[in-house]
Amino acid sequence: MNKVKLSPFKIVAVVLIGLALALFSLWAIITMIIVMKEKTSYIYKGYIPYRELLIVGVCIVVLVLFFFFNLHVKRKWLSILVNVIVIVALCNPYTLFLSIIEIAKYEKHYTIESETDFNLCAEDMSIDFSSFPKYDEFDVRNVRFVGKVSVGFFFYQSITAIAKYDSLELCEADYEDYVDSHQFLTEPVIYGDGDYLIPAPEFHYEGIFFKVVTSGEDDFFPHQIYMIGIDRDNATLYYLYLDDHDLDYIAKQHTQDLEGAMRKFVADQFNLGK
Repeated sequence: MNKVKLSPFKIVAVVLIGLALALFSLWAIITMIIVMKEKTSYIYKGYIPYRELLIVGVCIVVLVLFFFFNLHVKRKWLSILVNVIVIVALCNPYTLFLSIIEIAKYEKHYTIESETDFNLCAEDMSIDFSSFPKYDEFDVRNVRFVGKVSVGFFFYQSITAIAKYDSLELCEADYEDYVDSHQFLTEPVIYGDGDYLIPAPEFHYEGIFFKVVTSGEDDFFPHQIYMIGIDRDNATLYYLYLDDHDLDYIAKQHTQDLEGAMRKFVADQFNLGK
């Protein structure tokens, strides 16, 4: 197969796009190094950067194909097709190649085992401590801080404080204190077109009675949600917080089972340590 003589414009285009892909690959490699050194321990214990490795691999393959087809292929339609694929890949190789087949999706349940990690998590998620307990507020009780993180085409992270009490009386006392010092939703929160940001202000989930916290005009439903739950059978409180800026609504306007939508939401988005 004979080589095709390229015009000066095409040579410049090939070089620029090739350099861009090479720089993106370099960025992914640097990201891997940073990830291995600085990923927060409360989430990424034993983390292996499969996603970044795949991005590097995709960039290298696309780069090779780009040069091969532009320098060695005479069929103009094939060259144009490959160029279009490369340009789209250059704009967003992650979403084009990885999120579609969900290879890059990273979802994990994690447990926070130190106050340092909890404070780092709270800082990352911008947790308002007035609506969520601090790590050391339950130093004399059996308390666990667990969470869930999902990284892919969309990102979200949630955290749950689980306070187990020796008696229902102590559990009820802390629950009543929290209820008395916070405001709660009394009606569903509906967006302008009728979709439900919060389908039900309170609901039951696997024996736990949940209430959604509100601060009034400063609420950012459904992107940020605080909830408290009480499991009276097991004398346990659950403090839930979600940070998901890609979440548009929890239930569509035609949803009939609003509490069911909230139960599914909790099951999908939270780690309750069960």
